[in-house]
Amino acid sequence: MKKMKNLSKVLGIALLIVVVALAFLTYWHPGARTLKTDKVPQNDRRQTVRLVALGDSLTQGVGDQTKTGGYTSRIQKMVHQKDKVKVIMHNYGRAGDRSDQIEKRLVDSPKMQQQVKKAQVITLTVGGNDLLQTLTKNVMINQQSKLDRQLDQAEDTYRGKLESLLNTVRKYNGHASIFIYSIYNPIYVYFANVTQITNAVTDWNKVTTKATRRYQNLYYVDIDRPLSVGQYRSISQQAKLKRAAQESNSGELSVETFQKQILASDVNDELNDYLSPADHFHPNAKGYRLMTQKLYTQMQAHQQWLKK
Repeated sequence: MKKMKNLSKVLGIALLIVVVALAFLTYWHPGARTLKTDKVPQNDRRQTVRLVALGDSLTQGVGDQTKTGGYTSRIQKMVHQKDKVKVIMHNYGRAGDRSDQIEKRLVDSPKMQQQVKKAQVITLTVGGNDLLQTLTKNVMINQQSKLDRQLDQAEDTYRGKLESLLNTVRKYNGHASIFIYSIYNPIYVYFANVTQITNAVTDWNKVTTKATRRYQNLYYVDIDRPLSVGQYRSISQQAKLKRAAQESNSGELSVETFQKQILASDVNDELNDYLSPADHFHPNAKGYRLMTQKLYTQMQAHQQWLKK
């Protein structure tokens, strides 16, 4: 009898282990779970979504050789087709604007303020011109420690300007979902061996990502790596770029070479498949399609804007 009890106990423990194991495998099997999503039920969706685009030349659509408006017209069409809602778009992008200038235009324009107040979605491209201004002023500094100090000071200044801009936007609209793009390095494929610009872009983007943690309904749209490296995505491709760049510039970035690649006054081709050959700085149609897809992915992950 005692042996039977012990056997029953052993069998019971074994059965328990099997049940727990099956439960574990069932839970962790990728096809057995339904991931929690932010999807809005069809009957809870808006029929019309208002989208306001604020920013610089990337919002204006500079570089789009198809003349179809960059990412703004594309995201309008994509949301309309995929989410079955009407999208009213207001584009307030202006080439060359820094963060403070974007804010000033909003503060000075009652029309912009009214559209921002009514928006469910606000997109923002900002920071590229702030960094460009800093790099242009300091490009001749060869001493790394001095350059780092200048970039750190400029980064602190930009942090304050970005917070001021976001506070102003939130003053006019406290509920809309805001999707803010990263910046990227437009001359990486030519200066892949020059780390100062890549590091500065990374640090600038960290300012933006930190801001997303301080504001509700503020989401980061990362286009840095895909637009910076373009089609040169593998380690071997980037190593080849660095070797070629080292041969052409010896690791130095002068005002002349910097302006040549940024302004591209005498260059007729572009090494980066995602950037415009007209100025070697802004996205081309392919680049804007990438920006659109990255934005739409984030909008689908955070669908508060679609809810009635």
